[in-house]
Amino acid sequence: MDLLTPQEVAQAFRVDPKTVRLWAQEGRLRWVRTLGGHRRYFKSDVQRLLTEPGR
Repeated sequence: MDLLTPQEVAQAFRVDPKTVRLWAQEGRLRWVRTLGGHRRYFKSDVQRLLTEPGR
């Protein structure tokens, strides 16, 4: 299971990390919380969105 930081996801889409958090709230990205309390996003979800038509 590959996980990405909010910053890594934001860089992939060229958006602000706050946008990544909004997408997660909308259900477009799944995430987990680390033991330290940080969000991590599933790389497979990011790859799916990157290849989605009309992105």
